[in-house]
Amino acid sequence: MASLRDIKRRIKSVKNTSQITKAMQMVASAKMHRAQEQALRGRNYIGALANILAHLKEEISQLDSPLMVPREEGKDLVLVVNTDRGLCGGLNTNLFREVREQCPHDADFITIGAKLNVQFAKYGMNLVASWSLADPLELIQLRPIAAFIRKGFLDETYRTVRIVYPRFVNVMVQAPSVRSLLPIREEELLEVAQQSTSKLEEGEVSGDFILEPDAKTVLAHILPLYLFYNMVQLILEARASEQSARMVAMKAATENAKNLIGDLTLDYNKARQNQITNELLEITTAMRAME
Repeated sequence: MASLRDIKRRIKSVKNTSQITKAMQMVASAKMHRAQEQALRGRNYIGALANILAHLKEEISQLDSPLMVPREEGKDLVLVVNTDRGLCGGLNTNLFREVREQCPHDADFITIGAKLNVQFAKYGMNLVASWSLADPLELIQLRPIAAFIRKGFLDETYRTVRIVYPRFVNVMVQAPSVRSLLPIREEELLEVAQQSTSKLEEGEVSGDFILEPDAKTVLAHILPLYLFYNMVQLILEARASEQSARMVAMKAATENAKNLIGDLTLDYNKARQNQITNELLEITTAMRAME
């Protein structure tokens, strides 16, 4: 059995660790709520774009937008939203498994977060760019990423662009998901428009709309905004998933530390009791020897 000094040292070390994990749990909780608030605020803008698209629903199928044209030639591009730091449970492991199962091995990959970069190199996957984002997230940080994606698609370097991210289901569940970013599908636009107008009262949105200068020009300006804010929305959701996963992991670590402290305290009490018993036996033996 370990000595009393060793057990006390271990108890002190575990207590210090539990204080750190508790603090990290509280920080992750605050960041998770901030990311959720940002995502909720972004939905208002997406809703506004969707309302405009709802008025363009008759013209969408007739317009020729470069961001909506399917490509036959070129490679696939995959944006993987992972984390820069660990201590978030199996979030990154599950995300990389989804990448290997759902994405072509010969695709080009770009990442937000550097935690999985080593895994891409290990499996011989072509990582062409990687970004790290500051916290709190500002939209200006995402503009170079959106510009890279849009340019590669318009240059016909890439035929499809997809995003793999941890979808926020609830605080306990983060599901790795794959979404298409480009080309923007007509069905997707109409679905978003339908969702945005489904809560409006019948007759509130008029079909008679005057567009200046014309529908094609308006759509040409809206689609890049839709692409950018759609990507922003998914990244914010991934941020909320990261912080919730870290919060849960740190909470579990704190609980495990408390259980370990309890076990070590029990071991300490047993060792102390044995020490006292041995001391009493020694005293009793010495007294008998003196009789």
